[in-house]
Amino acid sequence: MFSSNSHIPFYRQMIDLLGNAMNLLEGQGRAEVFQFIVSQQNTDGGFKDRGGRSDLYYSLFGALMLRAIESEVRNPKSEESSQSQLAVSNNPATRNPQPANESIVKLKRFVQENSSKNVPGFIEQCCLVLLQKELRISSFVRITNLIKLSRSFWKERYSINLSYRSFVLFLTLDAVLPFPGLLKFGAGKMLKRTTVDQHSPCSEVAASVFLQKMMNGDGSAEQELLKSFACQTGGFKAFSHLQQADMLSTAVAMFALNFAGSDLRLLKPNCLDFIQENYSDGAFLSGDGDLTQDVEYTFYGLLALGVLAG
Repeated sequence: MFSSNSHIPFYRQMIDLLGNAMNLLEGQGRAEVFQFIVSQQNTDGGFKDRGGRSDLYYSLFGALMLRAIESEVRNPKSEESSQSQLAVSNNPATRNPQPANESIVKLKRFVQENSSKNVPGFIEQCCLVLLQKELRISSFVRITNLIKLSRSFWKERYSINLSYRSFVLFLTLDAVLPFPGLLKFGAGKMLKRTTVDQHSPCSEVAASVFLQKMMNGDGSAEQELLKSFACQTGGFKAFSHLQQADMLSTAVAMFALNFAGSDLRLLKPNCLDFIQENYSDGAFLSGDGDLTQDVEYTFYGLLALGVLAG
C-alpha cells in the first residue's frame, strides 16, 4: 500500500504499480505486452485511440506503461525479465521493435507539437500537462497550460462526475505543484461540494475514496460503498445495478481501496481471475464483452494487476 504521506507524485506511484505488474508476468507475457504497446504508437509518436488517431488521452496511458517497461529493463528484478526484453528487441515479427526509450523519444516529439496548440477538453489538458511533466518539456510551457487548465476546470465546475474530474485535476496538480497544503485545501473544497451514493458510478466513488484519504478523512462509508461494486465472479462493475464487471472500474476501485488502506484479501482472488480472463495477446480487454484491444484498457489491466502484486 502507498502512503498518503509519500512525496512521490501519485502518477509516479502508478508507474511503480505498472512495473510490479510487468514483473509479475512471465517472460513471454512481458514480451507480448511490450510488443502490443509499441504497436499502438503512430509514426508521429502519439498513441492510437480506437479510431487509430493519435490522442493525448491514450498517449498518457502509453507513456506511463513505457516508463514502467523502461524501468523494468534498466533494473530487472529477475534474469527472466532481462531475457524477455532482449527477445522483444530482436523479434523481427514485432510491429515496432524499437526499445522503450526510443518510443519515448517519439512520444516527446508528439507532445511538443501539441504543446503549442489550443487543446480542447479538460481531461485532454490534464493529460498534456502530465505528459509535459514526465517528459521534461519546458516548465514555462507547463505553467501556461496550467493556467488554461484552471480556466477550463472553473468553466466546467458544475458538470456531472465532478468528483472524478477533481481527482484527475488533483493528479495533475500533485505532479507539478510544490505546495501540498494548498492542494489539500482545494481537494477539501471539492469534497464538500460532492456526494456519492449507490447510484453514482464506480469511478466517481473511487475518486471520492481517494480524496477522502488525502484529506485524512474517515472515508469508511465511502470505502464500503465502493466495495459493494465488487462482483462475486471477480472485478468491479461500473454501476451497482449491472451484473458484469469491467476493467476500468476494477482498476480504479482497487487503486483507491489500496491507497485508503482497505483490506483487499477477500477481493484479490476473484479480481485476479477476472484480470487473467481478460488478457489477450499482450493486451487487456475491457471485460464487458468488447474484444477490441487498446492502450487504455491494457493500462487498467496492468494497474489492477500491480495492486494485486503488492
